[in-house]
Amino acid sequence: RDFCLSRGLGDVYKRQCLTGSFFLRVMNNKVFFTISVLMMAAAMVWLGVGTRVGAVYVAIALVGYGNSNIFSMVFARALQSVPDKQNEVSGLMIMGLFGGTIFPLFMGFASDAMNQQLGAVLVMVVGVLYLFCYIPKMNNK
Repeated sequence: RDFCLSRGLGDVYKRQCLTGSFFLRVMNNKVFFTISVLMMAAAMVWLGVGTRVGAVYVAIALVGYGNSNIFSMVFARALQSVPDKQNEVSGLMIMGLFGGTIFPLFMGFASDAMNQQLGAVLVMVVGVLYLFCYIPKMNNK
């Protein structure tokens, strides 16, 4: 059963590539960014209080879907902000992926300190709260 559910997450990722690019074309960036952040916030709530495996898988899919949309919008905005230095900006944004190796470490420390997985969720909540603060800075294009 878990194999079928985890395989479904791969299908969600494939669909995200199609739907995310479609929505980025037809929807206001700020609105789509806000929707993506709200999806991630809802996922944090589900991860924090969810007890069923299916709910946790849905929450993980929402985090992945929202996060992949966010990255592409922030990456594009960074490239547009300094068009004459696209190579440098691109390099800095990709170096920003280093956070993907730091956050799991902090999540592990928080989980160990609290003796439950809620500690890891709280670390992710900090990132989602930051994204809420970033919403006003998004372009309306």
